[in-house]
Amino acid sequence: MTEWNSETAEWYAANYGDYPTNKLAVEQLDIPEQSTIVDVGCGTGSALRYAAAKVKNGNLIGIDPVPRMIEIAKDITKKTEINNQIIFKVGSAEDLPVEDSLADIVFAFDSIDHWKDIQQGLKEILRILKPGGRFIIVKDLSVPGAKKALNGLEHKLGTARFAIGTKEIIKTDEVSFAFWVCDPEINRQIIDVLTPAQPDPSSPLRYAQAR
Repeated sequence: MTEWNSETAEWYAANYGDYPTNKLAVEQLDIPEQSTIVDVGCGTGSALRYAAAKVKNGNLIGIDPVPRMIEIAKDITKKTEINNQIIFKVGSAEDLPVEDSLADIVFAFDSIDHWKDIQQGLKEILRILKPGGRFIIVKDLSVPGAKKALNGLEHKLGTARFAIGTKEIIKTDEVSFAFWVCDPEINRQIIDVLTPAQPDPSSPLRYAQAR
C-alpha cells in the first residue's frame, strides 16, 4: 500500500490526476440530475467534475484522507465553472465525514485498495447510502495483481451484504478496467418483500384460482 502524503499527492496529481477511468466510468452511469454523490478517495476530484455535467440539482462530495490532495482538488475545481457544485472534505473511508443515508451513489474509483480497513470502509458505505443507493467500484486492470485483488474484494463485498448487480470489463485503447455496480443486499430483500410474487401462468393452482 502506498504511503500517501503531500509529496505522493502531488506526484499522483501530475501523473494520474485525470486518469481515463474517471470519465469512462461516469459515462457508463445513468445519474439523475438531483443525485447526491460521494466519492471516497476522490483524489484530484476528476470523477466528480465529470459527474457534474449530469448532476444539475444535486450534491457532489469528494473525500480523501490526504489534506494536500484535497487542496489540489479544490485548486483545480476553482478554475472551472462548476466550482460551487462540489464540496471537498478531508476524511478516511473508515470514518466518512458524511451523515447517515445521504448518498444516492458512492464512488470508489481506483481507491479501495488504499483503504486501511476495507471491511470498516464497506460498513461506512452502507451507513451513508440511501435505501436503493448504488456503490460504484472501478479497478484499473493494468495494476499488477488487480484480478487477484478483485477476487478478494468480491468475497469482502458479500460478507458486507453487498450484491454486485453489474460486473463488466471495459477496454479502450488507453485503459482496461473493471466496472462494478453494487447495492446493499438488504435493498434487494426489501424489494422482494414489497413485490408480490407473480404466479406461474402454467400453474394448476393459478387456473383453479381463476375459475
